[in-house]
Amino acid sequence: MLTVAIAALVLVILLSILHLRWRTRYGYPPADTPSVLCYHKITPRFCLEGTWTTPSRFLDQIDFLLTRGYVFLSEDEFYAALSSPFPDHAKKILLTFDDGYEETHDVFMEHLAPRGIPVLVFLVADYAGERNTWDISLGRRPFRHLSWEQVSRMSQKGASFGSHGARHLDLTRTAPDALEREVAGSRRAIADKTAKPVRSFSYPFGRYDAGVRAAVERAGFDGAFSLYPRHSNERIDRYAIRRNGVYVIDTRRNLRWKIERSPVFWFEEMKCRTINAAAVLTPILTQPSRGRGKQTRTFSCGRNEKGR
Repeated sequence: MLTVAIAALVLVILLSILHLRWRTRYGYPPADTPSVLCYHKITPRFCLEGTWTTPSRFLDQIDFLLTRGYVFLSEDEFYAALSSPFPDHAKKILLTFDDGYEETHDVFMEHLAPRGIPVLVFLVADYAGERNTWDISLGRRPFRHLSWEQVSRMSQKGASFGSHGARHLDLTRTAPDALEREVAGSRRAIADKTAKPVRSFSYPFGRYDAGVRAAVERAGFDGAFSLYPRHSNERIDRYAIRRNGVYVIDTRRNLRWKIERSPVFWFEEMKCRTINAAAVLTPILTQPSRGRGKQTRTFSCGRNEKGR
């Protein structure tokens, strides 16, 4: 009994320290701006990594948000709302997808577009229609990125597309000349293929520094998204926009904790900051030094795939 009491006391102390760190460094986001959700893979395939959600759970989460009165914004509507804070914006959400996997096409075309729900998808420009060999996921079967034909079909139905770099590099570990190609070059490539303005950038792995931020602004993007920026949540930085990551372990309850000012908001955020911090392992293993080309191996999910 004494051991249990000591363990409980230690847990309370650790949680108190964690809460104090969150409260003093981050705090709540503004209550008069929209939330942003970030998904990655929407797939029924089991993955040992956490950046995936099954289609059924994803659609259940969308229905849950709609029943709670949330409204989904387009990219243009989001920027307009960001520029004009208003209490009603607390019930508005921008739905984003990083990496641009081809499963996003089916989910959007079959379920979201018919319901008038817009999305903002961040593409890895050099990997359109190709497998994600930039990744070092757990498992064996790689995922395929959206082809330009799929992007075109989605665009015609109201989807917006931004850049996630040319090769999904950690831009803080990238030489200046390569950085320009990753940022400005990817923007030109996507604009050429979609024949539409490319307004938004998503930092690969959520990582950026002053030089990367400046490169994105210099390239002409209207805004850039991270996941959980280092600055206070109260601060709105158009080139370091905060998003809520959604992972396979997240339920309806977790989703509500992410976007509503609940008493456990802080715990949910610190959980997700920890998950996102683990993403740094991929560029460390695949991009060993600044400015070098990278050698990658893919260890994704499911069975070995020899071709399609």
